[in-house]
Amino acid sequence: TSIIVAGAAIIVLGAIVAAGFPERYFVPATNARWQASRAILRAGARLARHDREIVLVLAATFLVNGAAEVFGRLYAKRLVALGLPRQPNPIVWYTTLGLAMLLAGALVLRLVETRIDEAGMARRGYVGACVVGGFGMLVLAHAPNGPTAAAGVLLVGGLSLTVLRLVGTIWVNRLTASDVRATVHSFLAQAEYFGEIIVGFSLALLARATTVTVALTGAAFVMVAAAVLVRGRSTSSNRVLVHSVAPSATE
Repeated sequence: TSIIVAGAAIIVLGAIVAAGFPERYFVPATNARWQASRAILRAGARLARHDREIVLVLAATFLVNGAAEVFGRLYAKRLVALGLPRQPNPIVWYTTLGLAMLLAGALVLRLVETRIDEAGMARRGYVGACVVGGFGMLVLAHAPNGPTAAAGVLLVGGLSLTVLRLVGTIWVNRLTASDVRATVHSFLAQAEYFGEIIVGFSLALLARATTVTVALTGAAFVMVAAAVLVRGRSTSSNRVLVHSVAPSATE
């Protein structure tokens, strides 16, 4: 029943968005559509391959989402292993923890929002969120009891992953011009998926071969590796690169 109600709510939300947020200024291409699409794709791929900072964001996203995939799959199992109370029903505990993560994420995003325009804040915020996520993974992996593990879950799900997704998006927006921005975001999404498949699956095999604790510890080191990767490059996170496709392709 809960799943059906949630599905109906998503359908209603989709209808509200479709009715309330029309694309008023969208002008469809009438000539050389495929030529324009290919030109935009080539420009976005060229930027994603050759711009060092874009490559850095893609690599960090690959690592972070692999660790996040393992966290999302295993934190519930870890809580059960530590003795999740049976009263009230475990779904109540998971729902409460999920709401707490959303609230924590909203609060930390509010703090990030007020400082995101500062020089270097995107890179520092990304590094800080990776470190917090790695620490939270370790807390969850080695927690002696349920409350301590729940605190680790809040650190990872509420304070780390939420910030990483936001800062990663803002970072890419600042590095791309409007004509190729959507294409580069598509590559960012592919980095997320490949990270979940490759890194996430590797850590899942580690959990199968050893224990959940070992796999979560491995995920913590992956998060720290992403922090080291981002911190180790002397880049300017506030520059905006203008990479435009040929005029004929944007007409």
